[in-house]
Amino acid sequence: MPKLLFKMHGAPDDEIEEVRELLESHQFDTYETEPGRWGIGIAAIWLKNEEQLAQASEVLSEYQKQRYENAQESRAEVEKLTVLQGLYIKFKQDPEQFMLTLLGLSAVLGLTLYPFLNL
Repeated sequence: MPKLLFKMHGAPDDEIEEVRELLESHQFDTYETEPGRWGIGIAAIWLKNEEQLAQASEVLSEYQKQRYENAQESRAEVEKLTVLQGLYIKFKQDPEQFMLTLLGLSAVLGLTLYPFLNL
């Protein structure tokens, strides 16, 4: 009887792809289901062979633990950044969006303060 291994609802695409690769590299016999047209099904990865459940669960839990540790390290690095460093990183990632946001903030601030500056 198939066993549920991993629910894909709400999981990021990179995590889903990594789980697929992980299960494939360990040669677990799996299949996927989709939520369906109306979204009432379960988007998940299922294990066909129930005898592999303990191994697959252990592999997935180790992967989740490693992913959690990586996320904590990334968060710690981001928390160490100063405001200017963070703004610089945002600018380097998408300069167009950064400038549009800055322009929008300036417009809102200018329109907000305009009545008070004319007193």
